Amino acid sequence: MQYILGVDGGGSKTAVQIAGTDGKVIAEGVYNSSSYKSIGTDRAIENLNTAVFDVIESLKTSEDIHFVSACFGFAGNDAGGDPERYEEIVFNKKLKGYLDQKRTIICNDTRLGLEIGSNSRNKIILIAGTGTNCFGVNEDGKQVGSSGWDYILADEGSGYDIGLKALKAIMRDYDGRGEKTLLSSTVLKELNLKKVLDLIKWAYNGPIYSKSKIAALAKTVCMTAIMEDKKSIDIMTEAAEEALTSVITVAKKLGFKNKDFILIIVGGLFNCKKYFKNILIDKLKERFPKISFTPLIKKPVEGAIKIAIERLKDF
Repeated sequence: MQYILGVDGGGSKTAVQIAGTDGKVIAEGVYNSSSYKSIGTDRAIENLNTAVFDVIESLKTSEDIHFVSACFGFAGNDAGGDPERYEEIVFNKKLKGYLDQKRTIICNDTRLGLEIGSNSRNKIILIAGTGTNCFGVNEDGKQVGSSGWDYILADEGSGYDIGLKALKAIMRDYDGRGEKTLLSSTVLKELNLKKVLDLIKWAYNGPIYSKSKIAALAKTVCMTAIMEDKKSIDIMTEAAEEALTSVITVAKKLGFKNKDFILIIVGGLFNCKKYFKNILIDKLKERFPKISFTPLIKKPVEGAIKIAIERLKDF
């Protein structure tokens, strides 16, 4: 049997699927992050290998496994030295023997969701979770991205951005440098901390890369916004505005101003309807009357399988 490998390597988890060349998934699993920007190169390799080989083992087959085509989509695979670093991670000593290098695609994880999210030729995907990214394609095949440069350079409108602003708002409240906010109590309760200064140990304890735990606070910020806390409302609204800017930027570059196009939305921030999702959608409708919206229903890793199968047609 010929096998296809699909991997969605996100900032918080890695999803793996193995399928036949007909696209039928025969094994899958979800594991820890394999994004080097979240956990470093060595751990990314370790986690990726664990994920792939655990799924291979679940096949319970005695035949030698070799993937005739594979697609790896990684969070933060954008520019600079990212392609080279992810090639190092994918074609590591343990895994490279299972892959056909000419038929292995390494791309940004946004492409996976865009591929599986809609069959429209004019489409954009907006990811708003731990990190954020916006990527689109038009009927001429032009591809454009915006934001997604990770938490140091450009990750505005992400869960991490929201969580970090919340922590800073709490410290400003504590010092008297900023306005009073309910976050000073709701966040401490969420984290089971007794006093504000306990946040210091919580924030700096553990691995250097702590994006996920900070991003998880976005849910609390949304809840506190619903409680009509002004600072929380401001933080969530700012995030929605940043997401809006990213979509507008991509849509304009793709020439969607007066065209029908679909926006695929995915990520935990869309669960915050009143102060994120609704704000974003309402403002986009004002600017782009022909826009349609759809949530990403299928798993992004299914997009990796689809891309890998398409790759076979090139040979």
